[in-house]
Amino acid sequence: MALTTEGISHFFVEGAAGNRVHGLDFGGDGPMLVCLHGVTGNAWNWYEVALAARGSRRVIALDFRGYGESQWSPTGDYSTADHVADLARVLEQVSGGSPVDLAGASWGALVAIQYAAEHPEGVGRLVVVDVEPSFEQGETDLFPRPRDHADPDEARAAVASAYPNAGAGMVEVVAATCYGPAEGGRLAPKHDPFFFERWPFRSDDHWGRLPRIRAKTLHVHASDSFVRADVMAEMDRLTPDSRLVEVSGSTHVVPVDNPAGLIEPLMEFLTGA
Repeated sequence: MALTTEGISHFFVEGAAGNRVHGLDFGGDGPMLVCLHGVTGNAWNWYEVALAARGSRRVIALDFRGYGESQWSPTGDYSTADHVADLARVLEQVSGGSPVDLAGASWGALVAIQYAAEHPEGVGRLVVVDVEPSFEQGETDLFPRPRDHADPDEARAAVASAYPNAGAGMVEVVAATCYGPAEGGRLAPKHDPFFFERWPFRSDDHWGRLPRIRAKTLHVHASDSFVRADVMAEMDRLTPDSRLVEVSGSTHVVPVDNPAGLIEPLMEFLTGA
C-alpha cells in the first residue's frame, strides 16, 4: 500500500538550542492546529487525524528533537521542558504570533500541558490525549522494544502487533515513516537510541499546571489503555474549562490505533462553541 503524501509538505526550523526541528504541514484553512507525538512515534503518527482536521484547521505536526527528521541532542537534552522550549521557538516562526490549538498524545500531551500553562495567551484550544500528569515508574523502568527489524515486512508486523486496532493504512504509514536504514541493511526506529534506555518525562509532575490552563481543554482517554480513567477524570476536574471523553476500541496511542475514534470528538471540540 502506497503512502499518499499529496498536499503534505515538509519544513525545517530552528529550535531553542539552535537545533533543527522538522515538521509536516498538512495544509488546510483556519486556525493552526499543532500536533505533538509520543515517546515511540513521530509527526506521521497524526496522519489520518491531520487529513481529517485540515477541513477546518491549518494542521502541522512536529518531530520532537531526537525523533524523525529532527536533529538529535548531542548531550541528551530531552526533558519535557526542552521540547516546550523547542515548541515555543517553532511557533514564533510558523504561527506569526497568533494563538494556536494544540493536540498532544502521551508525551506530546505533557508538552502541550506545560506550554499551555506557561503561554496562556498562545493557546486557543487544548487536546490532551491519554496521559497521566505524573508517574510511579522511573525514567529507566522501560518495557523491552526491538532495536531493529530485518525488513519492511517485519517492521509492519511489529507495528500491527503494537497497534492491534489500527487499519492497514495506518500500519503502513507508521512502518514506512517511523523506521529508517540501520547497520547491516536493517530498519531501526527513527529516534535517538537514548530513548531505548531512558524516558525523561517519567520524572515529570504536571498536576500543579492543570489549574493554570486557560484554554478550553478536551481530555481524551483510550478505553484499552494503561492510563487510568480515574486519573484522567481528576485531571478534567482540576482543569478550569475542560471536558473528558473516552475513545472505545483503542490502546494508548490513539492517533495510530484508532484515529477514526479520535477524529469525531476532536472535530466537535475544535469547531464547537
